[in-house]
Amino acid sequence: MAEPTTQEDAQQLPRIDFISYLNNLVATGQLYLEGIRDPETDEVVVNLGLVKGIIDTIEMLEEKTQGNLTAPEANFLANTLYELRMGYVRAISRPEVTPETETQEEASAEEPEGEPSDNAAEAEAPTNEAENGS
Repeated sequence: MAEPTTQEDAQQLPRIDFISYLNNLVATGQLYLEGIRDPETDEVVVNLGLVKGIIDTIEMLEEKTQGNLTAPEANFLANTLYELRMGYVRAISRPEVTPETETQEEASAEEPEGEPSDNAAEAEAPTNEAENGS
């Protein structure tokens, strides 16, 4: 009885073609760009190394299949590779939030409006001197 179930399961799986294969690679890359929540630590894990590996794999596929793809396959490959690259560039360009920068941002947001900070007084000093000298 186990064999017919296996054959039935195999018949129900969608046929894998080039576009669906690329789509799986790109979807995995996008998930890791956005971050996947680790169920044990509840932290969001972004894995840019894995994304870079997926980009490299798609680039290799682009090179090896050049001239052998249909127009829709070639367009899909080029467009998804571009989108994944741009997502990767945005991710590596994003400033990392560290506890240090987070504390500095919170401190500057908590300053009362009536009391200028030392930096604000220093910034106003040249302006005041210019006004007094005129």
